[in-house]
Amino acid sequence: MEYIVEAINLWKVYNPGLPTEVKALRGVNLKVKRGSFLAIVGSSGSGKSTLLHCIGCLDRPTKGRVLIDGIDVSKLNDERLALIRRDKIGFVFQFFNLIPNLTALQNVELPMVFARVEQAERRKRAMELLELVGLKARAHHKPSQLSGGQQQRVAIARALANDPAIILADEPTGNLDSKSGEEIVKIFKMLNERGKTVIV
Repeated sequence: MEYIVEAINLWKVYNPGLPTEVKALRGVNLKVKRGSFLAIVGSSGSGKSTLLHCIGCLDRPTKGRVLIDGIDVSKLNDERLALIRRDKIGFVFQFFNLIPNLTALQNVELPMVFARVEQAERRKRAMELLELVGLKARAHHKPSQLSGGQQQRVAIARALANDPAIILADEPTGNLDSKSGEEIVKIFKMLNERGKTVIV
């Protein structure tokens, strides 16, 4: 299919009908071509993260539809949504979200544990991914022993663990200095050149 992600008349309303009602998304329509690199820009509070969360099956829209690889995820139950997230989508967040008591290697392995990949295979793949992001030498370090930029590279390797077609990155450089941020952008460009669809 030409489009790997489609949002159709997407609405997300928090606290509907209450005085605190917030219309985070109002009829968003979006088509993302397979293999593209898309940056969603806007002011703080304009709904960028909400849109990514709906695309990534982390949140359900109030109204409208989301298609991932041609599958209408708006109609799926929680179990099916979990499988879509596991198999088709890799997430990179602003605050890394690494497990602090696990090493970099173990953090990257974690998604493969849930996918029931054999231990030897997931260890091999995790090391390959850490090498891809330039952190093979830090495989046995815990997050507290890594810089912010290094932690984000581990997070990117973890997002790639199950070889997803789509990488969603929610302000991935927002918590980094400019040099580290540039390095992270280069990694995303490299992943896009290798065929991943990247939405930032």
